[in-house]
Amino acid sequence: MELTFVGTGSAFNPVLENSNAFFSVDDRLYIIDCGETAFGKYWSLPALKDASQVTVVITHLHCDHVGSLGSLVSYCYFVLRKTIRIVHPLDTIVRLLDLMGIKRECYEYLERVPDDNREQALFAPIRVEHVDNMICYGYIISTAEGSAYFSGDATTIPPEVLEAFRAGNIDRIYQDTSLVTSDHPTHGTLAYMEATFPQGVRNRVSCIHLDSDYRALLREKGFALVKLLKP
Repeated sequence: MELTFVGTGSAFNPVLENSNAFFSVDDRLYIIDCGETAFGKYWSLPALKDASQVTVVITHLHCDHVGSLGSLVSYCYFVLRKTIRIVHPLDTIVRLLDLMGIKRECYEYLERVPDDNREQALFAPIRVEHVDNMICYGYIISTAEGSAYFSGDATTIPPEVLEAFRAGNIDRIYQDTSLVTSDHPTHGTLAYMEATFPQGVRNRVSCIHLDSDYRALLREKGFALVKLLKP
């Protein structure tokens, strides 16, 4: 399966816009994160207006992942007349929306996407290391078409994800990747990605959350570029 991204930049690289993504299965729309630059992209998306159900899965609460979530909830509820689902393992997302003035009746909160036959996509949350003052998650996403891992923000890829990828049980990996290295990393680095993935599998691995536009370098090294939403 392949995700479509509304941007591929880091929080401090607004030119490339937020590395948030979406996909549809039949008439159901699944959105992963909704940062500051994301609502304008989702607002113009025909799938948002046409969807019988909209599910927004949140990785963590940094602004480039939830900054326009309140606008999306309000727009869907008051304009499109849709009560969307907000998914995050912790109810901190509810408290954040409370502070934004978003009434709880405007959306349905779920700790996780239900694992039952009615769902078109499953999201298995995996806790990842990003910053020391916030619990963050990546997700293994599964549909009838296949599976993918979306890191959110994480310094490394969890061992169980790498094992599943190498065994062929995860088709694609989307990992936040910084070109700059640091003594206190909060994201994966290009050096880490090169050491982790040999040339033969890099066409199934995409680097997101780019701190500069080094997509030409990623292509040169064999990594896949993400599918971006067309203007």
